[in-house]
Amino acid sequence: MIKKSILFFTVIFSISVSAQRRKQNWTENVKFSIDPHVKVMTSLGNNFLSESFDYFYGFGVGLNTNLYKNFGLGVEYTYFLATVKESNKFGYLGAPAMNNFDWYVFHKDKITEEFFVEEILGYSTYRMKSPFLDNSGKFTEGNGGLNFGGKAIYVLDVEGVQEVVLGAKLNFYNSKIGNQNPDIEKYYSKATLLNISLAYRFNF
Repeated sequence: MIKKSILFFTVIFSISVSAQRRKQNWTENVKFSIDPHVKVMTSLGNNFLSESFDYFYGFGVGLNTNLYKNFGLGVEYTYFLATVKESNKFGYLGAPAMNNFDWYVFHKDKITEEFFVEEILGYSTYRMKSPFLDNSGKFTEGNGGLNFGGKAIYVLDVEGVQEVVLGAKLNFYNSKIGNQNPDIEKYYSKATLLNISLAYRFNF
């Protein structure tokens, strides 16, 4: 009876240790980072964003989680401001502010000990607010679209805690504004946005 009990507890202990090792092997790749950043964004092509505004300038923060090997999830929030370039194309509205969230998956490639690149694919949401020129309120527009791009990462210290991150991303803007004329609908509802970002990354 004692021998059977010893054998039973030995088997249970071995299974527990094996499971713990597998868990450690998986979780040892889980890492987190925070990225305060600044961004410059412009609209490409023929659409109301590119013809109505100069560059969008923004600042914000990103959070990233490396989940398995070189794959992970991230989210960035950026608050953008812009000046009106062509008021007759934008309407009876003042300069807008835009809240932007980028949700994405990423894959990280090691080039050298100090240099990495990340490929990004995800979805963006936007909320643009513009005051009416007579101060009677604000016009609000919500929209979304896919995003993809990449980041170049340079490690600043031996421990790999601090990094400088330069990013470039295309965001596809779709505000779903309806119009019987498809050309007018496309002009006011769709745009491709190019944004360049510079961030300081802290890993923990």
